[in-house]
Amino acid sequence: MPDRSVLVTGVAGEIGGYLVDELLQDGWIVCGLDLRPPSSIGRTGFSFQECDLSDSVDAERKIEAFHKRFDAFDAVINCAGLIANSPLISFVEGRLVHHDFELWDRILCSCLSSVFYVTACTVPRMVSSGKKGVIINISSICSRGNPGQAAYSAAKAGVNGLTAALAKELGPMGVRVVALAPGYLDTASTRDNVLAAKLKETTASVPLKRLGTIEEVASAVRFILTNQYVNATVIELDGGLVL
Repeated sequence: MPDRSVLVTGVAGEIGGYLVDELLQDGWIVCGLDLRPPSSIGRTGFSFQECDLSDSVDAERKIEAFHKRFDAFDAVINCAGLIANSPLISFVEGRLVHHDFELWDRILCSCLSSVFYVTACTVPRMVSSGKKGVIINISSICSRGNPGQAAYSAAKAGVNGLTAALAKELGPMGVRVVALAPGYLDTASTRDNVLAAKLKETTASVPLKRLGTIEEVASAVRFILTNQYVNATVIELDGGLVL
């Protein structure tokens, strides 16, 4: 089988880093982008560049550098993003204040604009090469609307809408676009962003009575990569949780 190449964003994070390791084990050539270096640096088959994915100019420049080395990608996994816990209004020192606008912009750029930039910069080469490529966008069940996470929920809802629109545009050109929306995962990121009492309550609300695992996310990614008829959908990997 010819070498297969994949671009993964957010490779310094728990999910992105795990996906890099799994894809390397599966024989992929993996290119990674993130603001900081991941633990996978130095592994055979893995190339990395520091990149601010919320900056379209930086994203385009770094992706073009990868294209010069590896030509068109067979797959792209948009995994970069920031989580923010901030309600629309809150009491601060006895007065009501609204959600920080700079934080809103930062979350939207990190979680949504980055997906658009990376996809726009990789698909032309993918299409012109004639590859039957696939774009996988990591979304979240928070796209349904999670109280206290207005920016993150809006960004992930945008990812789902972008996935549907691009799948319809690119499908006739042989490129699939799919979103994967994990629920609450047993990760450090979850524990850092969700209070212990809330996490216990949420776990009890999952019909399977447990959190998801990164291994299950990787398994779902493999399914999307290999099943050529999965397209224009959001696969919810949440154990049946209803927010």
